[in-house]
Amino acid sequence: MIVDLLVLYLCNAAGQVFSIQGPSDSSSALSVTAMAGVDLYLCLVVMRSFRAGAPLRPAWMLIAFAAAAQTVPGVLVQLLGAGRLLTPLLWLGGPIRLALLAAALSVVLRTLRKFGFWVRPSATDWAVSGIACLFTLCRFAEAGGAALAGSQIGVENWISLAGHPLLCVLFLEAMLLRQSVVRMGSGPISKCWAAFICGIFSTGLAELALWVIPHYSHAWPPAMIDSLTRFPTAAVFALAPAYQLVAQRRATKPASSPRGDMSAGVLALARWQP
Repeated sequence: MIVDLLVLYLCNAAGQVFSIQGPSDSSSALSVTAMAGVDLYLCLVVMRSFRAGAPLRPAWMLIAFAAAAQTVPGVLVQLLGAGRLLTPLLWLGGPIRLALLAAALSVVLRTLRKFGFWVRPSATDWAVSGIACLFTLCRFAEAGGAALAGSQIGVENWISLAGHPLLCVLFLEAMLLRQSVVRMGSGPISKCWAAFICGIFSTGLAELALWVIPHYSHAWPPAMIDSLTRFPTAAVFALAPAYQLVAQRRATKPASSPRGDMSAGVLALARWQP
């Protein structure tokens, strides 16, 4: 990120005398792929800690699949190059990954309801989700207008558009999860799900930045914007299983388990027993 910021500064200082070359989608960049690999490894460790029948095991299984959906395309592109696999890999790292995350958070919300952390959507929740839906409609309207005008819309753009409805669902789930997290205190379990919330919002803001900034300024190359947004998002998602792993290890050590900041229901979410 420091290198990207330095190059961007030099580009602006030089008045764009030289050009910055890079792919329009840096989701397969080595740094992002490596961070996604860390996320996948931690998710697998967490998932193995839940015994069969544990309420959150299916959710973490889906989360692990989502991490794999981001890691595998990056590894294949690094080793084999894009080639004919580009379109399937973009689907895997884009809409399919978002669908897996949405399904995982749906399981999490149902489990939290059983533990007494369920909340009804508030006006703020609907408003934030409405903004995400409005952004999705703007993207589809722009793409439809370009198609009617005879402009060529790349496969990458259509795949990106396919993921926007799923982002709307994720935003609503994140807002519901946010209210449950507030009631959990400040322990590692709440930080785990807060990391997922931040990751979802970072994903949406990255898409917004990639759409808005090129419309108003050509000083920021899209490849550089993509590079500056994808890595922090991947890092935030990797924090979630790390916090969950901390919570599980604390739950097996009564002497070092969290104090008053977590209720019995929150602690039960981290235990290995179903």
